Amino acid sequence: MTRGNLPNLLTIAIIALGVALVLVSAQPGTVAAGFTGPQTTHTSHTYSGYNNYNWYGCSGYYSYYSYYCSYYYYPYYYYYYGYPYYYSSYGYPYSGYSYYSTPSSYTLTVATDPSNLGTVTGGGTYTQGSSASFSVTQNTIQVSPNTRYIFSHWSGDYSGAGSSGTVTVNGAMSITAVYQLQYYLAVQTQPQSAPTPQGQGWYNSGDTASLQSPGQTIGGDGGSRLVFQGWSVDGQGTQSGSSLNLVMNAPHTVTALYGQQYYLNVQTSQGVASGSGWYDSGSTAQIYASTPVSTTYGVSIVFNGWQGDIQSSSQSTSVVMDGPKNVVATWRTDSTVLYLTIAAAIIAALLIVGGLIMFLGRGRGSTQAPPPSPYPTAPTNTSNTPPHEQSSTTHRTEHHRKKPENTQDRPQENNTQNSEPTA
Repeated sequence: MTRGNLPNLLTIAIIALGVALVLVSAQPGTVAAGFTGPQTTHTSHTYSGYNNYNWYGCSGYYSYYSYYCSYYYYPYYYYYYGYPYYYSSYGYPYSGYSYYSTPSSYTLTVATDPSNLGTVTGGGTYTQGSSASFSVTQNTIQVSPNTRYIFSHWSGDYSGAGSSGTVTVNGAMSITAVYQLQYYLAVQTQPQSAPTPQGQGWYNSGDTASLQSPGQTIGGDGGSRLVFQGWSVDGQGTQSGSSLNLVMNAPHTVTALYGQQYYLNVQTSQGVASGSGWYDSGSTAQIYASTPVSTTYGVSIVFNGWQGDIQSSSQSTSVVMDGPKNVVATWRTDSTVLYLTIAAAIIAALLIVGGLIMFLGRGRGSTQAPPPSPYPTAPTNTSNTPPHEQSSTTHRTEHHRKKPENTQDRPQENNTQNSEPTA
């Protein structure tokens, strides 16, 4: 270097020193305002440390320990205690510093399964690292009187059975409240006086409900009982068996069917009665009583009618079983044959006695002539003279005949009477 060039070099050094002093005394806002360039979408970064170089493409926004970059090529700067100073007029890539992005935001999605229930809270946008709470507003959602959804558990980025929960948001998250579909099983009996089987209530869709009848026969005292006959599901048909397994794929109504029965008691003091037993309500029972054989001669046992809950004179009849029944067969004795026999015996005895008397009477007449009748015997009419004329003629004849006899006999009688004393 020559002495002629020395003044020029000193001049340049003085000028450079003066510019440096100006830059040192300048305000940060003024310096920041000096940045130029098109404004675009920026990404935030944070300054770390001192005397670190700026990076490639710094834009015109500045704040202490942070700045914004728009990815444009600008002159090279360096930082001194947080303030940027112009260093050279040409660009230079960044080096020697670290940076980070501002906290990001993430979406927390809270939904239901099925998706149309809409009974959850807590969904939204959350800053990374923050805590988010969520919950269900309804544990039970009644769709219809016999259909409902009941909260079961959480699925997705959170698991649990409680109605609420909390998560830390470190990214996009999705949480689902799972609801269980349930159907109601109604159990009833027919008639209503019968005991109701156990098993009525809510069942998860697809579960199997098991029912058991309380017993094949209920009651019996007092002549009335219920007999199990089967199951009716939703009023369709009858399924036999004391137990029932039903898949709950829809609401159902099960009816336990019982039959009402009544007892018919048939009694008799004679013979054999038939018809006693249990009968379905409203049915007709046939009853009969056999006629017994009498052990007494001439005495018959005759059916006299039914008494009790029915009145009938027919030995074989029917009974409508609309309740417990008690009927009694009544009997009477008939002695007509005995009385006829006795009468016949009496008549026979009388005839026998009369015959014996007549027989004995004839026997006596053959050994001694009967005494003459004091009355004259009427002559036999052998003529054709009428009876009245005949009697008149006879009377006259007898009249003429008696006179001489009387006159002749009278002295003889007198003589006889008179002669008796002398004799």
